[in-house]
Amino acid sequence: MVKFMSIKAQTLTYDFFIATSLLFLALTIILLLFYYKIENIEEEKRKNEMINALISASEIWFKEGYPKYWSVENVLEIGLANNNQINTTKVRLMEELGYRKLATLLGLGTFDVNYFVYSQNDSLIYYFPMLILRMLRMFLF
Repeated sequence: MVKFMSIKAQTLTYDFFIATSLLFLALTIILLLFYYKIENIEEEKRKNEMINALISASEIWFKEGYPKYWSVENVLEIGLANNNQINTTKVRLMEELGYRKLATLLGLGTFDVNYFVYSQNDSLIYYFPMLILRMLRMFLF
């Protein structure tokens, strides 16, 4: 006589818990790696934006701008040079423009830029905007 054994399926066994735990661990690791990669991409993108803004901000010392002899009223592109020399009149006009208009013309977006010009013996000749250096002196000295 053949006995039939009752076979019950047990879904909640140790094997099931171990497999589920390993699955959740693998998914967690994959999600963390994905998040890390996205963060790196965003950081690299932000760094490239800063480099482009810095290049744009530094180019004004070497180009003439538009129009060639611009004023506060008609400036379309900032440039501080004329005939391969820095035009001190344009430098003064840059101060009259104000920081916000300068940042808009340079397309800086959310970035801020400060200009510090030093002589060969490391003495400060010029800084823009003036407010920044005043605030630094107030906090540091």
